Amino acid sequence: MERATMQSPAVLRTTPKSNPAIRPAAIVVAALGLVQAAVAAINLSPLIDHYTVASLIDVNGEANLTAWLSSAVLLVTAAGAGLAAVADRAAGAARRRWLGWALIAAFFVLLSVDETAGLHELIGEEAHRLLDSEALPSLYTWVLVVGPVGMAAAFFMARWFAKTIGLSSAPGRLAVAAILLWLAVPALEALDPSLGGPALLSVIEESLESAGEALMLAGVLVYLGTPGRLTALARRAPAPEEPPA
Repeated sequence: MERATMQSPAVLRTTPKSNPAIRPAAIVVAALGLVQAAVAAINLSPLIDHYTVASLIDVNGEANLTAWLSSAVLLVTAAGAGLAAVADRAAGAARRRWLGWALIAAFFVLLSVDETAGLHELIGEEAHRLLDSEALPSLYTWVLVVGPVGMAAAFFMARWFAKTIGLSSAPGRLAVAAILLWLAVPALEALDPSLGGPALLSVIEESLESAGEALMLAGVLVYLGTPGRLTALARRAPAPEEPPA
């Protein structure tokens, strides 16, 4: 059974005064939002026609600054979720809680790798050859193959946040909002080729992804910042050695 500190709604209902992580989390969301707004504006302007600019921040590009930033945010989120798993286990939380965080950490590591390696597009191209499907161009076939898996993962993750973390808590609401934003991306991706791949649609897709990443990271930070969340883990840390007299 979870300890009272893990179950009490008062602990999960956070305010800037009770949770020191809320302000940094808000700053993270605002900073990432400003960066994405700048990227979107440049991608919709004539500046994107310059080779150097396109190489660095084209939202459709691979292994550029935009992709690396997204990958970094996902990786930091994974690290935060992993820390939450370790801290909750140290505090004696229910297995459902700490194992859920551990699985989320692993999932976000995979998403981070995919962001830079383009695994979903590679899977889509392989599936396109195997299925000989003409429903979508090869670069978009991942929507038919990876999309359902992603939808299932999103469903179970949203359900876990709703039931285990709670929608009455800031972390739960932030996480579910992030998931809802991400769910719109495959639908837009599937619509993209039929519209001829307009730049505006690509920018909207990437903006939704970026907003979801920022909200999920904020949710993890707020969860970790809840008073007492890391206490049990801190107690287990070895005490610093005293210098010899």
